[in-house]
Amino acid sequence: MNNEDQAQAFELDEYERIQRRTIMTLPVAHSAKYCTDTSCGDEIPEARRAAIPGVLFCTHCQQRREQQKLMRL
Repeated sequence: MNNEDQAQAFELDEYERIQRRTIMTLPVAHSAKYCTDTSCGDEIPEARRAAIPGVLFCTHCQQRREQQKLMRL
């Protein structure tokens, strides 16, 4: 491995280290236990809350909101 390769490897390692440190310091958004849509209020399944940090809507309401957003475009 020549000096240029070593320098690139070092830069990549440093970049990855900084990236990991940045990700670890990001605030964790808390998920709602119940859907925050005013017409719903159903419980959001634990699996969905774990998979999507900061989730606010149940799957049904989220899909409806996304469809409404697409229709406005």
